[in-house]
Amino acid sequence: MNFKKWAAALLWCLGTVAFAQYKPAYTVVKSNSRYEVNKDASYTQYLEEQDRVDTPQGIRLLGERKITYNSTLEDVEVLEAYTIQPDGTRIVVPLDKIRTQDETADDGSIYSDSKSKVIIYPKLEVGSQVYYRAKSVQHTPEFPGHFFLWEHYSPHVRYESVNVELVHHVDIPVGVSSKGMQGGKLEMSAVPNTVAYKFSFNQDKAYPNEESRADLPDFAPHFSASTFKSYADVGQAYQVRAKEKAKVTPAIQALANELVQIAKAQTTVEKVKVLHHWVAQNIRCLGIYVGAGGFVPHDAQSILDNRYGDCKDHVVILESLLAAVGIESSPALINASKAYLLPQLPTPGIFDHVITYVPSLNVFLDSTSRFAPLGTLPNDDMDKPVVLTATGALSRTPKTDPQKDRTEARVQMKLTRNGSIEGKSQAKMMGVFEVASRGSQFNYQNKNQADIVNRLLSRFQETGWGEIGKTEPTDFDAPWQVNSEFELDPVVNVPGPSAMAIPVGLAPGRIKNFADVVLPKERRFPTACNSTQHEEWIELEFPKGMKVTRVPKNVNFVKDNLKYQSRYALQGQVLKIKRSYSAQYKNRICGQEADSLFSDFTQVLRRDLRQQVFFE
Repeated sequence: MNFKKWAAALLWCLGTVAFAQYKPAYTVVKSNSRYEVNKDASYTQYLEEQDRVDTPQGIRLLGERKITYNSTLEDVEVLEAYTIQPDGTRIVVPLDKIRTQDETADDGSIYSDSKSKVIIYPKLEVGSQVYYRAKSVQHTPEFPGHFFLWEHYSPHVRYESVNVELVHHVDIPVGVSSKGMQGGKLEMSAVPNTVAYKFSFNQDKAYPNEESRADLPDFAPHFSASTFKSYADVGQAYQVRAKEKAKVTPAIQALANELVQIAKAQTTVEKVKVLHHWVAQNIRCLGIYVGAGGFVPHDAQSILDNRYGDCKDHVVILESLLAAVGIESSPALINASKAYLLPQLPTPGIFDHVITYVPSLNVFLDSTSRFAPLGTLPNDDMDKPVVLTATGALSRTPKTDPQKDRTEARVQMKLTRNGSIEGKSQAKMMGVFEVASRGSQFNYQNKNQADIVNRLLSRFQETGWGEIGKTEPTDFDAPWQVNSEFELDPVVNVPGPSAMAIPVGLAPGRIKNFADVVLPKERRFPTACNSTQHEEWIELEFPKGMKVTRVPKNVNFVKDNLKYQSRYALQGQVLKIKRSYSAQYKNRICGQEADSLFSDFTQVLRRDLRQQVFFE
């Protein structure tokens, strides 16, 4: 989906560092926006912005400004632009040097009539300021008769002065919402037959980014306006143009009948499964947006003819195929980011993705996720609010669940007399982990196995060689399992006496991965958390005649919703180990309390993983 509003596109790269050391790359000195909305929802925006370079990194970030827009629906004009040197000297950017270029995705997956006005500022240094003034005329609304805008202010940037003005015709009802801003509706508008609002915002402190931070819509200061009165209205506005695109043509009817017949599918589950998997495997992800194409899918027949489409197109052709065999479905508007809450003011701006909902099975499907079997979703789709456009109803995708989203790993290793390890592993992944694992194994195909094995072993500072067993990532009829064989270079000096920690080899090592998680010392922003479970069974066999003198101690950690347990038992020459982890969170959004709990767990885990087995 291509849900975008016109804005100045400015990206920044922020790492997780201590706040005392953090200095934002630039400061927004002033940002003034004025929206003038007409009765038919077309509007004009005037934008003025001035930013200051505060660090050497800011030179790169501010040196190029992109103003992205839909060239079919709106016209954009840069009125003036210049650099202000630290001594006050102004260097004007000639208007003929402000270029217009086509905008495409970095990976080539999107082609559209989106364009960018590119301003390249000359002679930047720390202390320089960049300025531009622009005008945008949205002559054709994305949704007929509807206006909406949505601006968020990042906590990672300083804002000295932000002003937003909204003026709309009295005959178009516009709802307004703000957070962290001052101002509101004006008693009188300077323009006859209009309603006016004015808001201001400033932020003198900026904070570094945080690992796994939720996206800005869930917590950041914002200003939004919308003519949509409810999310049902948002769904209806999408549905009225999308439904007709799912028309069942003779070719689609024939294909649906053929696929169902070949698979001998009888039940609704069987039919949904075969049709969903066909779309996922045969319609490649590629978007072509013309006009309002960011909101309107192509028709099902053209998608079938071309065998490509974006998320909306995947939903349309799957809806058409399902309808051909008598199964109802609905598009479900969702976001693909790390935002888990719906804004109070209804807006299409929160939604940038579409998936499928089948009410008769109460199941969500994302056919853009090629490796998601029926009944599973990729992690980015989990526990998200959705609008079912066929009915306008609000719903939510399933939460992560430790009984469903889990892994099992069994590893058998032998210590040789030269200190190396011979081993093999069998790993089962379920739920979100199965989706991710199938994708990884597909990407490993036809690549140099040695490079893949070296990279996997290096996760835990191990070296050696190995081989990952052949898998069929698109075969969804059998439980998913990845097998491997490996040999690790000597991990311990023998003959003894000596001691060693337990290696990982080519096993997933998901529990050991937790030991490397570094959380912020103080979390300021909400984060996403997952309810999952991981279990490992490890057997480490010692050579005959080698005496094991001490094994690690058992560990138990149980606190609130998080549990970890490890068990060590020596049976003859074989050390048997069982480790298990499970977490059950009430909400998808977590904060400092969850960090503290997880930090307590990782301290216990790291001590456990440092335990050694002694032998001579």
